[in-house]
Amino acid sequence: MSYQEQGSPYYQGPPSSSGEATASLILGICGLLICSLICSPLAIMYGKRARRSIAASGGRLGGDGQATAGIVLGWIGIGFLILGIVAAIVFILAAAATSS
Repeated sequence: MSYQEQGSPYYQGPPSSSGEATASLILGICGLLICSLICSPLAIMYGKRARRSIAASGGRLGGDGQATAGIVLGWIGIGFLILGIVAAIVFILAAAATSS
């Protein structure tokens, strides 16, 4: 019987995933699809907290990739929000200039 088998007392299994990392990923996706104003900053916040807790866990927690993806999606969502605001301002100014 090898030490890698599940019946062995030395088998630890994979680390559990951080709930904050999962929340960050879900909020990052929601920030792209639904509401960038609320979800994207929350995705960044939860992602950073998750990465700190994963690093401090000493290998007991996983999900660093999920946390990183949530942070990246959060920043992309904020970028889309800023582009949308700039586009709306340009559209309003162009409409005001042509109506005068």
